[in-house]
Amino acid sequence: MLGYYNQLSSEVYDLDKPVGRSFGDVEFYTDRLASCRGKVLEPGVGTGRMLVPLLEKGIAVSGFDASEEMLNICRHHCKEKGLHPTLWEEKMESFSSPDTYEAIIVPTGTFLLLYERETAVQALKNFRRHLSDGGRLILDIFLQAGTTLGSTVEKS
Repeated sequence: MLGYYNQLSSEVYDLDKPVGRSFGDVEFYTDRLASCRGKVLEPGVGTGRMLVPLLEKGIAVSGFDASEEMLNICRHHCKEKGLHPTLWEEKMESFSSPDTYEAIIVPTGTFLLLYERETAVQALKNFRRHLSDGGRLILDIFLQAGTTLGSTVEKS
């Protein structure tokens, strides 16, 4: 990752994107996960903007983040709401859990923080290892302006 969220950037993130604030994504994930009866994992959980409303809907979500500062804010929000999810510090490409998950979600372009191809591929393989049979991976990505599909990049 380019850099993990430190205390100040985590606080700014939380102010700018408070828990439950939706860009249409909270509803999207709530709908997609409504049929889940098993565990859901949110890598890159951040301050809990998505996690908290999903927990409030009764979805069994746990999560991790590479930033302890983001996790501290997430834990605070969960405590305020009387929620007790499993949260831990880890990276997407190297996390390990004894659990398997019915769904793994990576909302809001968080996956794009893995800017090196090798790291992103390792994270995807890691997600696959942690999905239960028939489990689903749902992640948001977006293409930068000016990107064309089907184009190739030449090495110089």
